[in-house]
Amino acid sequence: VVMLCDVSQSMRAQAAAYLHLMRALALTVDAEVFAFATMLTRLTTVLTHRSAERAIDEATAKVTDRFGGTRIASNLQTLLASHHGGALRGAIVIIGSDGWDSDTPEELAAAMARLRRRAYRVIWINPRASAPGFEPRVATMAAALPFCDEFLPADSFRSLAQVVVEVSRCAARSSSRGSRGSMAGIGRG
Repeated sequence: VVMLCDVSQSMRAQAAAYLHLMRALALTVDAEVFAFATMLTRLTTVLTHRSAERAIDEATAKVTDRFGGTRIASNLQTLLASHHGGALRGAIVIIGSDGWDSDTPEELAAAMARLRRRAYRVIWINPRASAPGFEPRVATMAAALPFCDEFLPADSFRSLAQVVVEVSRCAARSSSRGSRGSMAGIGRG
């Protein structure tokens, strides 16, 4: 499992809850976790600290660009090109973002296409998706959707718990097909 969490200004209200979700994934399924706004920051090592309070404090301090702009496409490209990009192969990838991006829709579509070819499943969680009548009117969110296997609301602890259920379901399907995608077999590899 690999999770990328948007910590830009538009995601400020969700940042703490998403960091806790990333911490839970890093501790329980050996996930690789990253935060991004204008830069990509790997948080796997700091979020696995025994103390939840210290882990979140250290993660918050490490993400120096939080609550600023957003560069989703650029950060996906950075991850894909980095040595951590190997963790995406056969992985369940979770992107937590409202989809607002200063990169172009074409850039995000290209990065998502590359990610989709490498990942087992791509799950996009969006805090705005639970609003009645929600439609992805932001061009970048609309550009990303064709490359997502699941698009889930993630605006409350209840909806975040559903994300965990969906990740478990994807991992079970992957495991039953003999893929590397099981929750026990994915992570830093």
